[in-house]
Amino acid sequence: MFGRELAGNLRPADVAARMGGEEFALVLKRTLPETVEATAEAIRAAFAAHRIETETGSLICTVSAGFAFGTKEGLGFDKVLNAADKALYDAKRGGRNRVTASAFRRAG
Repeated sequence: MFGRELAGNLRPADVAARMGGEEFALVLKRTLPETVEATAEAIRAAFAAHRIETETGSLICTVSAGFAFGTKEGLGFDKVLNAADKALYDAKRGGRNRVTASAFRRAG
């Protein structure tokens, strides 16, 4: 179900990859910060709107997301991914079910 939400909110050139467990990474090339945040927010809201029926009752799942950006100077992918991961954990500490920009991005 989450994969369908990702596919439905990404452009053909965007890439989604499962990093492990329940963590995913999205790579959106040449995208404005507002577009990245809006995309992550659309995925978050759409997934939270689903009610998943199980034998023991209904589940409502949420998404916490963090995002970061490369730089014109060529900030390495690993550093961008690390910054996004830190923002993800900020989102989780901030109450979950939210989208958070990396501190690196906000300072830049």
